[in-house]
Amino acid sequence: MVVGFDLDGTDEAVLRFAFDAASRRAAALRVVHGRRPGGAAASPADTGLDTGAAQHAGEPLTDVLRPWQEKFPDVTVTEQAVIGRAASHLVDVSRDACLVVVGRTARHAALGAHIGPVTDALVRRAVAPVAVVPHE
Repeated sequence: MVVGFDLDGTDEAVLRFAFDAASRRAAALRVVHGRRPGGAAASPADTGLDTGAAQHAGEPLTDVLRPWQEKFPDVTVTEQAVIGRAASHLVDVSRDACLVVVGRTARHAALGAHIGPVTDALVRRAVAPVAVVPHE
């Protein structure tokens, strides 16, 4: 399973759904999160950071995931930092997933709910099923 995660905007409801779904399926959970080029959460391979700097860069995500890993000890979690467009990375990893989980901020456009460009791309192009979890 895969969950798309944004440190700046993902709600607990998304992680709750992803961890619960992974636990029910006895599946590992890959947490895909991204930053702009040169962002603090980028992986060493993407930015040339040394190992110590890379470990420090991942701390905010690790802190967010820790309580969920304690609640769901049966779920093996892998973190994957990516640089670039979230939608294309999530579509790519959907090829190896049984489910892709993403959040949708509860916002409304003039003609109804708006799902956003990442969710739209996943719904149209993902290979695996996509779960869209609304959150505040």
